[in-house]
Amino acid sequence: MQALVFDGPRRIRFDPERADPELRAPTDAIVDVEVAGLCGSALHPYLGREPASGGVVPGHEVVGRIGAVGTEVAERRIGDRVLVPFSTSCGRCARCEVGLTARCDRGALFGFGPPGDPAAALDGGQAHRLRVPWADATLRLVPTWMDDATALLCSDNLPTAWEAVARADPRPGHALVVVGLGAVGLCAVAVARAQAAGPVVAIDPVSDRRERAVALGADLALAPADALEEPLLAGGAPAVVEASGSAAGQRLAFTVTAPGGTCSVIAVQTDERFAFSPAEAYDRNLTVRFGRANVLATLPLVLTALTDGRLHSPAEVCVTHREVALRDGPGAYARFAAREPGLVKIAFRP
Repeated sequence: MQALVFDGPRRIRFDPERADPELRAPTDAIVDVEVAGLCGSALHPYLGREPASGGVVPGHEVVGRIGAVGTEVAERRIGDRVLVPFSTSCGRCARCEVGLTARCDRGALFGFGPPGDPAAALDGGQAHRLRVPWADATLRLVPTWMDDATALLCSDNLPTAWEAVARADPRPGHALVVVGLGAVGLCAVAVARAQAAGPVVAIDPVSDRRERAVALGADLALAPADALEEPLLAGGAPAVVEASGSAAGQRLAFTVTAPGGTCSVIAVQTDERFAFSPAEAYDRNLTVRFGRANVLATLPLVLTALTDGRLHSPAEVCVTHREVALRDGPGAYARFAAREPGLVKIAFRP
């Protein structure tokens, strides 16, 4: 099959003859990939900020159809249109049972190999086909009315944004700030409206992304240099989402969080230390929340909000490049890492 392969920092290659995945356990399924996303968190290993094994197919956002199932797969059928979240979940362990599906005892991240242990890698979805462990618990059916771009966002970015905003404890009539306007940050702007937060302030150094935030309902979009001079943020905001994944973004998110407020850090972190000190957090009585979103547990809330109209799909604004061929993947990664104007989210069509 055709696939992209991560071979180390800034090395993505197109492989036209990658071996097809095979069922390895009776609980596995094989998904024929229809669309696969390129997520901002993939830049951490690509740019060398996060160690990872080479030789792995990247990509952890997938929409496709089931092409084969193991003998113990009971709830999913060949031909089902499904979305694949960024991590597997067994649905049976104590963490899964309490909704901490992103920290499943048996879980693994798609498209990632732990450094020094390539045998533990789980190939991702930037390929024609994908093996999915724990298929019954991991795969979710795509509603018949949902388009591919929205389904792709539902595999990661939209549930992640929903959880990020909820963790920030937003209150109607009180400002909520989103720092970092990649796909998750832009989704967080849309989600903030669905969760009745407002006014919503969006912050990013890229003007094109600020314009997109306004299109999704942000009341104000600022460059980082202007945020500390904004009268609306004098004294800080009670609810802040950090979606940039950078030390500077984390520091800014901390700075604009009001005393007694909540800073919800949802972006993948690769630094060894916080961008603020324990003393600073203590002196302002802050609540700071970190960690992966639990897509499988949060997805039902997102689907309900999309169905009842509280949440309008941000796909038109967020998924900017929808028909990228796998053979163009190496260049697409380079353009994405360079924050090319007009590029927010890439969707590969294997």
